[in-house]
Amino acid sequence: MKSLTRHRKMILENMQYRTDHPTAKMVFDSIKMNTYKISFATVYNTLEYLVNCGMIKKLDINSQSARYDANLSEHSHLICKSCGNMMDYIEPIPIDTSIPNLNGFIVEDISVTFRGLCQDCVHN
Repeated sequence: MKSLTRHRKMILENMQYRTDHPTAKMVFDSIKMNTYKISFATVYNTLEYLVNCGMIKKLDINSQSARYDANLSEHSHLICKSCGNMMDYIEPIPIDTSIPNLNGFIVEDISVTFRGLCQDCVHN
């Protein structure tokens, strides 16, 4: 594993304080405010590096741009179909992850995403 350079540490810390499940562009825009010597490629490559090291997750939510999450605890996501807001849903989902084999398919990860309307969009 490569060491965490100054930029990698900065990007990881940025991710650890976020709850908005940002895209690489959102992270870049946020980091750019604190340092002028960073490229989008550095941010994107670092996010992928952090995913490969298991320090953050890349979310599979069928969006135009990949979204990232530093919350490694078991949780699901709520996505508003109107405004696009994405929130963590911490309540346990009754799925048995102890099943080692489903019809020859070995389960490695379970991801649950709920799509609907957030409270703000329901009331507007």
